[in-house]
Amino acid sequence: MSILHSPVRILGCGSPLMGNDGIGIRIIEALKKTELEGLEGLDIADAGVCGLDLLNLLDGARKVIIVDAVLTGSRPGSVHRIKGRDLLEGSEPHTLVSVHDLTITDVLRIGEQIQSLPEVIVIGIEIGEVATEISTDISPEVLRSVDEAVKLIREEVSCTF
Repeated sequence: MSILHSPVRILGCGSPLMGNDGIGIRIIEALKKTELEGLEGLDIADAGVCGLDLLNLLDGARKVIIVDAVLTGSRPGSVHRIKGRDLLEGSEPHTLVSVHDLTITDVLRIGEQIQSLPEVIVIGIEIGEVATEISTDISPEVLRSVDEAVKLIREEVSCTF
C-alpha cells in the first residue's frame, strides 16, 4: 500500500547528518523490524527533514504519528507525546527542532489553512541541543529512548486499530 493511501501513517523526521536530530529516523528503522511493518492500513516511512513536503504525507490520512527531535529542557532521551492540536493552539511548551526553516508546528499551521488535517500525534525525543557540525552519531542517552518511543507508538497504533 502506498504511503499516500494508508489511513494511518508513522513518519520519522530528522536529518541523519545532524547528530541527535536523526533520532526520528532511527526509531523508524526500529519500527520496521517489528510486527507493525506490513500491517494493513499502516505505513511507516522516513519523512526526512519535514518541510512543506510533509503536507503531502498528511493528505488523506486519518491519523499520523510523527517521530521527531524536541528541545524542552528536560533530560536528553526523554520521550514526549504531543497532540498536534496542542501545537496548533500554542498550548504545548515543546520546541520542535528543524535543521531547515520550518518546524512541524509551522507545517501544521500552513496545512490547516489549505487542507483538512488528520489527527496528528508527535512523539518527541528530547535531544538536549541542536548539532552545529555534521555528524551521523547519536548520543547514547538519546539512543536509549528508542525502546520507550517504540512502545509508545505501539500503544498509539493499538488504540487506532
